[in-house]
Amino acid sequence: MSEPKGMIANDPVVMDVWKRLTKLFAVWRLIVFAPFTRRMFYQVTNDQMSTLMRTRHWKLALGLLGGLDAAQIDFLVEWTQLNADRTERIFRSTALLIVTIPVAGVFGISEFDPTFWEQIGFERLDTLIFIIAGWMVVSGIMMAAAWRARDLADLVKLEKARRALRTHQQAQVSNQP
Repeated sequence: MSEPKGMIANDPVVMDVWKRLTKLFAVWRLIVFAPFTRRMFYQVTNDQMSTLMRTRHWKLALGLLGGLDAAQIDFLVEWTQLNADRTERIFRSTALLIVTIPVAGVFGISEFDPTFWEQIGFERLDTLIFIIAGWMVVSGIMMAAAWRARDLADLVKLEKARRALRTHQQAQVSNQP
């Protein structure tokens, strides 16, 4: 088991599937294409899984996972969960640091001393709001990354559940007289 120089060794087959999955679930695709798909109309239903099972990237991803054995799927379940958890923590921390605290500071200072921003060179509050809006865009992109990471974890958990169901069904068929 070898990985590119400097990385911790993992199963190369699993890591190849992982790289392919991350390309299928690219953040930019979520940002660019998702708002213009029919799937957006189904976001307000209580059945999100049927919607996902019809999407192209989920079908392709399930096909990629089909070549892995049970141990590799178990590893990938843990891997994707760790990835999703870390991505979400990074998003939450960043959102707190670059949006929540500065916005609260801007409005708090404005309430305390309405002329403060003019005194330090921001004669127009529009400029400051523009900067904060930029920070919010960065947070939005990070939220999309957390969303995609969670999608990957959900996908691999679904494949593990599908395999368990298939195994159970096959066992029942073989136990019938």
